[in-house]
Amino acid sequence: MELVWFLRNLKAKGSRGRSFLAGDRPIGITGKFAWHQMDIQEKAAMKEKIKLLMAVDGSEQSLNAVRYIAGTFPSRRTEVVLFHVRADVPEAFLDLRKDAAFRSVVLSTSAWENQTRKNLDAFMERSRDILLTSGFVEEKVRIRIQDRKQGIARDILAESKNAYDAAVFGRVGVSKVKDFLLGSVVYKLVGKMPHIPIVVVGGDPAPRKVLMGYDASEGAKRAISSLAALMDPAGCSVTLCHITRHLNIHMGGERVFSPLNERHWLDEANSEMIPYIREAKNQLVAAGFATADIGVEILDEEVSRASRLVKNAKAGGMGTIVLGRRGLSVVEEFLLGRVSTKTLQMADTQAVWIC
Repeated sequence: MELVWFLRNLKAKGSRGRSFLAGDRPIGITGKFAWHQMDIQEKAAMKEKIKLLMAVDGSEQSLNAVRYIAGTFPSRRTEVVLFHVRADVPEAFLDLRKDAAFRSVVLSTSAWENQTRKNLDAFMERSRDILLTSGFVEEKVRIRIQDRKQGIARDILAESKNAYDAAVFGRVGVSKVKDFLLGSVVYKLVGKMPHIPIVVVGGDPAPRKVLMGYDASEGAKRAISSLAALMDPAGCSVTLCHITRHLNIHMGGERVFSPLNERHWLDEANSEMIPYIREAKNQLVAAGFATADIGVEILDEEVSRASRLVKNAKAGGMGTIVLGRRGLSVVEEFLLGRVSTKTLQMADTQAVWIC
């Protein structure tokens, strides 16, 4: 009966877009969906703590990322490691060393090093205070500073393999030249850390409103699992957003499919998403999210899914965008996928989860 109601409302809402408030009760899960629901329930019950890697560089954006952590993750069971890779000389000096004309030049860096240490110590204390004020346990907020070994990105990657549940970065850092579009270190890392979710924080986003780009892919299922296991559900609203693209979008200016065939394709594709969306909603409810705070949007006729996701997030005041690493199309960028890559580039004032 619920599915019939859902399908009738799907057709009644029209072709441009559909929005549903998830106030209806969760339905039972059987068959091919049961294993995924059981995995989430067991994980929620067995998970005693969350361990976060917060890679910081002392920048204001890193501080914003710390604030985001404070407002997003469950404070009493989350361990945060504030991790910094310390370079022996400024990045600009490292670039100069590669130039033969400067190899014989002796550069004194003691003043720079002393000031950097003072700034970093002050930053770490300020970050620690933000977390403790937000209810994080003092023993679970750790500061870890290590000298540069292989390189900043590689050192962070190595650290991330020490039983962390997620890694968090500021979108841009201290170096404004290299961070023009997306921080150079972050850009190197997002495609090389498939073992844990990555959270890239831009601006100073409000954390309690979430927009999730959802399809029937394994990446989207991992994203739901990550959201359910990691985010504090108290007072949090989630919108599951699915965007179906028109068949004619990929055919250039000449229309190949008739409007009737196109409409039939969109209705069928959107209808097939219903059980997957209901399953995602049930997973979130099982993790403690309020049913009334889980909404659903099914949209079509969008040329750029990433652009629409970011546009909707900004218009709706949603500070968090959650995505799987790859969608159903496998001919995409290696590991990340086209939508995830474009969303990262455009979402300069949101926190983007890549799971």
